[in-house]
Amino acid sequence: MIDGTRIWRCTIAAASILAVVLLAAGSYAQSAGQAENQLRAGGLSSEPGGLSGLAGPAAGSGTPNVEVTAPVFDFGSAINGVTVKHVFRLKNVGTAPLVIGAVQTSCGCTAAQPTKSTVGPGEESDIAVTFDTRADKGPASRTITVFTNDPKHQQLSLTLKGDIKVQVEAAPSPVAFGNVKHGTEQTREVAITDLTGGKDFKIESISNSSKYIKVTEHVRTDGKPGAELEIALLESMPPGPFNDLVKVSTNRAPVEVAVFGTIVGDLTVNPPQVSFGIVPHHASVLRTVRLTNSADRTINVVGVSSTNQSVTAAVEPVTPGRVYKITLQLRPNTPDGKLLGTLAIKTDDPQQETLQVPFYGIVGSFRG
Repeated sequence: MIDGTRIWRCTIAAASILAVVLLAAGSYAQSAGQAENQLRAGGLSSEPGGLSGLAGPAAGSGTPNVEVTAPVFDFGSAINGVTVKHVFRLKNVGTAPLVIGAVQTSCGCTAAQPTKSTVGPGEESDIAVTFDTRADKGPASRTITVFTNDPKHQQLSLTLKGDIKVQVEAAPSPVAFGNVKHGTEQTREVAITDLTGGKDFKIESISNSSKYIKVTEHVRTDGKPGAELEIALLESMPPGPFNDLVKVSTNRAPVEVAVFGTIVGDLTVNPPQVSFGIVPHHASVLRTVRLTNSADRTINVVGVSSTNQSVTAAVEPVTPGRVYKITLQLRPNTPDGKLLGTLAIKTDDPQQETLQVPFYGIVGSFRG
């Protein structure tokens, strides 16, 4: 016989379980709807580095609106090595709480945490920024990116900018001598200026590598803080390109001056380098250079050679002792690929015993 009381109790229990399930389903649907509203309002983001985890306002409860009076701060000029500091002020002019998330800065810049991460309507939050200028020279800028739940400014950009001046300046720098006839001496003047405004500036040491370049320090005649350097290119500098680096150590900061140019001898080669261009498969190509002697004596070419076996060279006197024609030939069936090498021209001139002419090209199709 079936117990009616037991049936009644089971029915009541099943109804209770069904009610709990329906209640949980309704709560889940409501939470999903709120999350969707937050995402649409800008409170949530699925983008990397975005606002994931920032609480946004519920639908119909208002919208945050971040406002920055001066998003770009121009600090003017600063001496290299001086730390620039500034405070950006963010105000919520919206109708819902503003949430400030991550704050990212570009290289050489740091930012403190905002004074408030949640900013109510009408309230403000400050972000202190520090810019290390040691690695900069000339116009410089740094960007601070602030992530918020403001739908219109989910990534807010703030900028520090200005002109970084070095403590010690060399002008002109670098020093270009250009083409200088062999056997002549030339000088250039370089002003070393102390930009710190101090009165105790001094040069502690001056050094350079080339024995053919002499650097001398002089007192400035214009009364400005610093010194004057005389850079002399000695007449004994051999023909060909040259470069040097003058290192100046001071009681402020070191400064370097690059020096370069070309000593032109009696023998000149035109063109100074040879391009074969892009050569078709298995093709043979000819190129010529002309060697000219501008001295008042005859100079003979005694031999030519190539550092690349795929390129041969032959010399032909146009005017013996004065002008020579040199022909470079790319051999047929040269393997595909980059072509690099140097033509060496041997002469009986003790000042220019060997003249070097670089050559280059590509054999076959260009693949980058």
